[in-house]
Amino acid sequence: MTRIEQSIEIDASPSRIWRVVSDLASVADWNPNVRSATCGRQPVGVGAERTCDLDPGGRVAETVSTWVHEQEMWFAIGPHGAIRSADMGFVIASTDDGATVTAVADYHLALGPVGPVIDALTTKRLMSRMLERSLEGLKAYAETRKAQP
Repeated sequence: MTRIEQSIEIDASPSRIWRVVSDLASVADWNPNVRSATCGRQPVGVGAERTCDLDPGGRVAETVSTWVHEQEMWFAIGPHGAIRSADMGFVIASTDDGATVTAVADYHLALGPVGPVIDALTTKRLMSRMLERSLEGLKAYAETRKAQP
């Protein structure tokens, strides 16, 4: 398993940030990695499901596995490309000026013994950039309430 963590300071309250990330269907409004998203019948809480069409391509199915109001949310993610499985989460911590949000990705590659080499050469860098872009989009949206291009 590989773990990647990225954090960002956001000039918005934890409750504001929570409202953004917990509105599962609106992820494409703030996350530049997501072109569109659809949710299942259950829109909130553990067990809620979302399917995201990614930019530049691909699709992932996500199921909420942890939902701690205004503190953290985790998704179990099924296979996607070389990734066999992943757990991704947002952890929100209050600060004097707003909040720190940490995005975490734990993933397993489906490439057998060459997996660690591929991870070191490409996957880890791509996943780090994806988390960074997600946090930048969340920051811009939570602070300005406007979608990012």
